[in-house]
Amino acid sequence: MASVVANSELSDVDWLVMRARSFPKTDPYSAKAWLITAKSLFPQSFVIQFEFYIVEKAAKNVEEAARILQDMLQNFPNEQALWTEVQSILESLQRESQDQKYSFLTDLFAAIPTSTQCGMLAQVSKTIPDVFERCQLLLVVMRKFPNLVPEHGIKLMETLVQEEIKSGVVNNPVNCYRKLLVCDVMPLVLEKGGHLEVNMFQLYLWLQRAIEFYVSYISQPAPGSSSSGETPTTSDTEGSRPSPVKSRSLSGLSEGEMQVPDPWGNLLKLLLLTGHRLNWDIEQNILSRPKEYQIASLQHQLTRAKASNACETNMKQILHTGMVLFVYSMMHYVNHVQVDVAGANSHQSPVVLLEALSSPYTERLSPPKAKKSKLEKSAPVIVPSTAINASASILQSFEMAVKCFELLNSTEELKYEFYQLCQKWRKETHTMMSYFQADMNIYQGNYGEAITHLQALVGTASGKTAMKLNLQLASCQLCLKQYSKACQLVLEQVETILAQSGASVPLCSTAAEDSGDAEECISDSHSSLSGRRLRLMQCTGAEVLPFCLQFLTASLRTKMSTYQLTDSILAHMIILLQCDWPQQEALFNEIISTIQKQGTFTYNAFFYYVHQVDILEEFAFLDTPEGGKVNLDIMPISTKALAQQRTVTRGVNKGVKEDFKAALEKQVGRVPESSDVLIKRFLQDEREELLKSFV
Repeated sequence: MASVVANSELSDVDWLVMRARSFPKTDPYSAKAWLITAKSLFPQSFVIQFEFYIVEKAAKNVEEAARILQDMLQNFPNEQALWTEVQSILESLQRESQDQKYSFLTDLFAAIPTSTQCGMLAQVSKTIPDVFERCQLLLVVMRKFPNLVPEHGIKLMETLVQEEIKSGVVNNPVNCYRKLLVCDVMPLVLEKGGHLEVNMFQLYLWLQRAIEFYVSYISQPAPGSSSSGETPTTSDTEGSRPSPVKSRSLSGLSEGEMQVPDPWGNLLKLLLLTGHRLNWDIEQNILSRPKEYQIASLQHQLTRAKASNACETNMKQILHTGMVLFVYSMMHYVNHVQVDVAGANSHQSPVVLLEALSSPYTERLSPPKAKKSKLEKSAPVIVPSTAINASASILQSFEMAVKCFELLNSTEELKYEFYQLCQKWRKETHTMMSYFQADMNIYQGNYGEAITHLQALVGTASGKTAMKLNLQLASCQLCLKQYSKACQLVLEQVETILAQSGASVPLCSTAAEDSGDAEECISDSHSSLSGRRLRLMQCTGAEVLPFCLQFLTASLRTKMSTYQLTDSILAHMIILLQCDWPQQEALFNEIISTIQKQGTFTYNAFFYYVHQVDILEEFAFLDTPEGGKVNLDIMPISTKALAQQRTVTRGVNKGVKEDFKAALEKQVGRVPESSDVLIKRFLQDEREELLKSFV
């Protein structure tokens, strides 16, 4: 009786729905029969239509459920229960892993006509207050159903750009709006968007935003990194691309979304997709090729564009392709040679690019103008130290960066556009650019400009980075004949290394010999190119100290054919070249020839610092008639005074000859002092005398 009373309180619609629900799930046909009857009696009832949808959904009838859902969206657009169901469908699309339930909802959405899908999205998006979340929802749906990209892709990109500007984070390209735009939406729209109703100018603006983002993302410091010059680098196992990027913090994104895997690969893909849209001459299947092939293809494309007519399209192609290749190769190079920009903690040393001391600029430092002009036209040969890993990849990146930089500055129009793009880079990117430009100017022989960049960098540098920059400053000053400044800087680096390492770092190491052998090998293989040579070496004591000795010797050698040549300068060279003996025997013979022409030589500290037997024997020969009977005043002061006393008591020159001969024999017969110890003592005790040689 109670049941009858309760049922009598239901409306006719509710009673019919209740009857349909009373049948078990194993008997859906009876339920459908009641609902068909109910629908014929009450065709405008949302409750009956929605119950019909629930039955078809439970039976996994995708097409029928989709048809009913579409009808409800058209006829009952204001029903809250309907939009709750729609929201659950759209949420299922955002799930990465789907079970049977969510898979059905995805199939259900796909079965709905595009116009209805768009209406669902538009209506649900109105209920989401956060614009970024609405954009994420639309992106997910477009990924699931690429047929929606042509209609919604451009609008989504414009929304993200506008929201980035409104949010006030536009000055920092690394933000959630830009990340969603360039990492997710742009590739999808450019690849799946079909015919885009967008002009060429807009495509270039989007590409520039992508370049800004990836360059800033890659160059920003990792958490906890330092800029003092003692923070070294990440490793690059592939050796053909910039160092891998650590996790970065992107405001508005979850931890998983913070990751940007393979940023360079993404940027190259965007460049190629944009190029296809702009009808650049690009291979159709290049996106399926390896990254190294894509780089080589872009280089070839850049060369072709440069050689063709300089129309606006070609200029834009050169600008953007050149920019991407430049930043790619520049960062790869700087990340390997300037370890403090990579944002990791290690004990690696920076790599320094210096003028080789055997190049025409440093051997004589004053070639004839005609010869110098000829040398500058040919690219210098860079000789890497054997201690540098992946040196071929590093040099390849450097040379590509130089070529791209020169191309981007080849016309006033390109130069203006290039520097306009550079203005939007992060401070860290500009710092990397300064390190590169310093090396590039050394490579090009523009020593004055190199000094400008180096002086700006050295003010905030410390540790090995400061040493690297000071060595480069000294190298440039030597080439500009600023010998006093150059040698003072070099001696300061020697003092720093000796103070930190003491006797543990050898002066006369095999690193210098290896470098010399490498330079000789390179010289032989490039015998037809009588141009400059540069050295690429690690900024470690084992490599820097031998270079500093060669540097001082080369600086002193510049005085050989000048009126400023003194016996002290000759003596200092003799002492220093003992370290590389007998590699410097040719220079020693030149010094001996000069002493013979003078007929006299005075250096009373000779026996304190000279122990090389070959050199001592040569000086003994100078005292003979066959050697020119040179008047040698090389005895220590105390011995010299005794010899002068003997001259009075025993006859002219008799005691002097005997003491000189005895001193030579004693020096030859004694256990030779280590060249390292001897020359380190010389550099410390005679520092001021060395500097006086250049006053």
